[in-house]
Amino acid sequence: MDVQFFDRQDEKNPHNGSTISQRYQLLEVVSQLQDRAPFFCELIGKNGYKILLGIGGVTGCVQYSKDDGNPPYLMAASRHQERSEKYVEFLTGGTLSPIPSRYCLPIDTVKDIAAFFQMTGERSPIVSWEEV
Repeated sequence: MDVQFFDRQDEKNPHNGSTISQRYQLLEVVSQLQDRAPFFCELIGKNGYKILLGIGGVTGCVQYSKDDGNPPYLMAASRHQERSEKYVEFLTGGTLSPIPSRYCLPIDTVKDIAAFFQMTGERSPIVSWEEV
């Protein structure tokens, strides 16, 4: 499935608005962005759903929701991570958004979830999903 990419922190990102139709393209874009300060970007599918990706070096997060902004909002969570009071902050529109550390995943897992969404438009089964 084709997805549209939007960087929610850097409007000047040359990938903004681009259509990604191949897994390797998606993985290449995410890999290119890993060295920035933690930030959010979106992949919007043609099926009425989107994922919000937090990308921050070796860690990230993923939220799955309808593309019209209505709930539910589902966050990917590790099946093995214990609950913690710690947060990781991701930038969106110049504002820091704190994400509970239980929703932070290894960047390779984030890439796998994004690739699964790009391929199917669905939530990946490799993590659990919690409504927020």
